Amino acid sequence: MSSMRSMTAYAELTRPLQQGQLRLALRSVNSKSLDLNLRVPPALFPLEAGLRAAVRGAAQRGKLDLTLEIQDEPGLEPQLNRPLLRAVAKAWLEDAEWLKLPALSADAFFRMPGAWLAPGSDLAERLETPVLTALTELLALWNAGRSMEAERLRPAFDANLAELVRLREVLQQEAEAQALALPDLYRQRLDQVLKDAQLAGQLPVERVVAEAGALAERQDVREELVRLTAHLDDFSERLAKGKLEGRAVDVWCQEVLRELNTCGSKCKRLAMTRAVMAAKGVLDQIREQAANLE
Repeated sequence: MSSMRSMTAYAELTRPLQQGQLRLALRSVNSKSLDLNLRVPPALFPLEAGLRAAVRGAAQRGKLDLTLEIQDEPGLEPQLNRPLLRAVAKAWLEDAEWLKLPALSADAFFRMPGAWLAPGSDLAERLETPVLTALTELLALWNAGRSMEAERLRPAFDANLAELVRLREVLQQEAEAQALALPDLYRQRLDQVLKDAQLAGQLPVERVVAEAGALAERQDVREELVRLTAHLDDFSERLAKGKLEGRAVDVWCQEVLRELNTCGSKCKRLAMTRAVMAAKGVLDQIREQAANLE
């Protein structure tokens, strides 16, 4: 079963309550760490720790916006502080004449602290179970959406991997040809250097051949290509199992780039240089796509 998940997804659901209904929505985008922004009614603030813990259990990283709304719940409806209103109105009437006060207006009363009563203190306790149950369902929907989004990246990864394998074959062929050509090329250059220094014939031929072989060996990239093949095989295996992760792919790209850079510094053939440059371009595409993965 694939465990690839994108960090970009959206999920929403509504669930009926004994009174009213519950609406949950979760939106996420890319981020290097887990950043959760929670929007809940003040009356449900006591549930915040549990909500955050549930989300952390389902997500490793990403910028997440979780919205929780309670609709048509009497416990959340504004409650007028009637005792305060009666007390204020009585005192106002008693003193209005001698203080020459205008009539008490609704605007004046509603500006007073305590004009509205807070929702019932038991609301969070009553709704804790249905809210956490609905959140579990929402996270399952969200993760399913993330998996679908990640699967959309698979064709691009397949194509990029196939191109890297092809370019590795080009590098392998060119490396073999370079390994055959370089000893003779370096021997000719050494002969020319000795001739220019008026030392021609003063070194044994065996010494010249040995030095040319040593120089050619330093430019041999076949060892780097063996490691590159191992990296490509590893990526192919992970992709087949659906176990690509954003951070792991980023590290993988760094390792592949190291081998390509070494090949680029040693290559003496134009076709090798072009293959290395093309491979780096494909690697950038993989890194860009993998930035969407958790």
